[in-house]
Formats: sequence, structure tokens, C-alpha cells
Amino acid sequence: MGEFDLYQLIEALSISIDIAESTMSNDKVFDKQNFYDAPSLSQHKFFNHSKRTCYVSLTLAQSISKDKKFLEEIYIASMLHDIGVCSQLKKSHEDFDFVKKHTERGYTLMSKLPFSKSVFDAVKYHHENYNGTGPNHLKGDEIPIEAQIIRLADIFEVLYDYEKPNFTQRGKILKWVTSNENILFSPELVKIFLDVQSKDFFWWDYEMIGFSSYIFDNIIPNKKYPITINELKSIALVFADIIDNKSNFTFKHSQNLAKLVGTVSDYLEYDYEKKTRLEIAALLHDIGKLAVPEAILNKNNSLTDMEFSVIKSHAYYTRIILGKIKGLEDIIDIASNHHEKLDGTGYPLGLSSDDISFESRMMAICDIYDALTSKRPYKDTMSTDETFKILDRMAEEGKVCAKALKIFEHCVKTTT
Repeated sequence: MGEFDLYQLIEALSISIDIAESTMSNDKVFDKQNFYDAPSLSQHKFFNHSKRTCYVSLTLAQSISKDKKFLEEIYIASMLHDIGVCSQLKKSHEDFDFVKKHTERGYTLMSKLPFSKSVFDAVKYHHENYNGTGPNHLKGDEIPIEAQIIRLADIFEVLYDYEKPNFTQRGKILKWVTSNENILFSPELVKIFLDVQSKDFFWWDYEMIGFSSYIFDNIIPNKKYPITINELKSIALVFADIIDNKSNFTFKHSQNLAKLVGTVSDYLEYDYEKKTRLEIAALLHDIGKLAVPEAILNKNNSLTDMEFSVIKSHAYYTRIILGKIKGLEDIIDIASNHHEKLDGTGYPLGLSSDDISFESRMMAICDIYDALTSKRPYKDTMSTDETFKILDRMAEEGKVCAKALKIFEHCVKTTT
């Protein structure tokens, strides 16, 4: 049974969190349908937020300890520190009540992952202030050192203006950090920060980290951290929960899809690993929807052509987010091809039948079935019979695979 690299997975998932954060702040723009005011994701303030926060966190942590486990925990916690942010990005960093909710949700989600309690606590308490005025009112050394480090790194990232050269803002940032000694940050941590930032490479690395993989790869504590397919699935389940909670109308969609492909896998007598890989593909197939504003996902009437273009981008972003993870090539194709059609009219690649695997064809049918039998903002639920009439017509038109549909229909009608 294959192994996967946890670090590659975490980097991929941190990209999904950053994309979600960047998109959430665009929701008002899309509410007003003023699309031209929305920044592209690659130019957004919070794009690469997790990676930049991680860079500062690890740089500070290395000045405190060279312990391998400590640095690994800092890496994991700082990359996923905003996992609890599901909406209203600005509030997640400024509104006191929302900050508490976002850190508590982050702790709940992290506790489902195969990490240590130190990592969970770092995420939960990364908005605590040294003087006890944070959301949980921890004070001084009551705040885990991992959380203190991420707190400073997170604020540094928010303070930094990416439209200006680093040397024009060093003084302002230093003044802000030192003025909050004994308020937000401990004197010891401020002292370490002042030493770290005194070296020019810190500022230049920070400015260039979004453009050079060497910088980030050079600071990661381990080059590889193997995990099993079962651990990968447990992580995928958590992110499926995040994806499905993006919209009230897609609640449990990814998990429902995983159950459907699991049922088909059993019928086809796939071995455990192949079945699990298909379930992981189903759980992560809509991870690209984190790039779609909620105003569009939850719109209760017809989408405009431009809004539909935004919706279609989610399959593209699924491939981009998962693409860095070696060993997931088949999963990536199955997950991101679920809107391709055999006649070439699908998206985002416009593949023809020769380029669409049987597993991708089955995933597409399962996805359509769950979408049609579930309530959406623009429609009510459909019965199984009505749904299969639509799928049969699509098969006759050469859009979905008739062979895969026949197998799927048999599985549904013999198990429900």
C-alpha cells in the first residue's frame, strides 16, 4: 500500500485555505455583481498567507530550538493555523467574537487529524495576547510557545504591504512590534524577532517567498514525512467537511459522493486501496470550490454567464491545489475531471472520450446524481426516477458513459 508525503499534502491544503480566505473578502464585490473590482486570486493580499506565516514562524522557532519534533509541529500548525476560517475573512483577524469562533472551529477540525495536541493547541490559541486580553484570556506563559510564535508571525504577515519594497517598511513594522511588547508579545519573543529581522536575508526571503520554491523548501524541517493512505483519507474527510460547509446547499455532498463511489467499488470488487483512492478523490473533488465566492454558490436564481464561468473554475482549482502531491496523480485526474463530458463539451479541459478514464466517468455520474437528488438554491430535490431519466438522456446524447451509468443504476436500485 502506497505512502504519501504529509508535507506536500499540508502545502496543498494550505493553498486551499489561502484561496478560501482570498475569495471570502471578494463576496461583497460579487454581491454587487461588480466583477471588475475583484482582484485576481494570485494578486490578493491573503494569497500565500499560510506559507508566509509559516516562514516567519519557522525562522523564529529555529532561534528557540533545533528540536526536530518542535519544528515539525510549528510547520504543521502555522501552515494550517487558519483552517477554522470559513467565512468573513476580515472578521477572522479583527472581530473579537469571530476570532474566538474561528480558533475554536480550527481546534475542532485539527483534533480530527493525525497530529499532536501541541499542534491542536497552537491553532486554538494563536490569537491570544501576552497580557491576557485574547479570546481565551490566557496570559503569559499560559499561552503555548507555538501559539505565541504563530501569533507574531500572523500579525507580521497582515502588517506587511506587498505593494512596497521591504526596506521602505522595516522601521514601521519594527516600531509596531516593539510597541506591543508585554501587550501582544512576550519580551523574549520580541527580542528573538529583533535578532532574526536584523539579517537582510530574512526580509528578502520574505519578499520573494511567493516566487521561489527554494526559499520555502530550504526552511522546512524535514524533506519528507510519510503517511499512509488511511491517514490521507482521515485528512481528506476533514477538508470535505470544510468544502461542504462552504454552502448550506452542498452540506455532505462530498461525503455522499464518497459513499456512492464506495458502493460502486464494492460492486466492481475493487481492492481496498483502489476503493480508498476513489473515496479520497470524491472527498476532495470540490476542494476548488473554496475559490468560489459564497455569493455565487448560494445564489437562489439563474447564474449569469460570468458567474457560471466563476463556478466552472472550481474544477481547475481542484487540479491546481492537489497537483503538488506526488503519488496522487490518478486521484487528481478523477477528482478534477468530474465535469468533463465524453463529447468534449465539459470543463475545464474539454476532454474527449478517449482521454476520460472509466473511474472519471463513474465519478461524473455519481456527482450528477447527488446534485440532482439534493436541494440546491435554484431547485428542489428530484426523485431517483426523474434523475435517471436525465442521466439516460445524457448517455443517449453521448455526454456520460452508458456502461458506467448502467452499473451505477444497478448499484443504487439494489442498495436503497
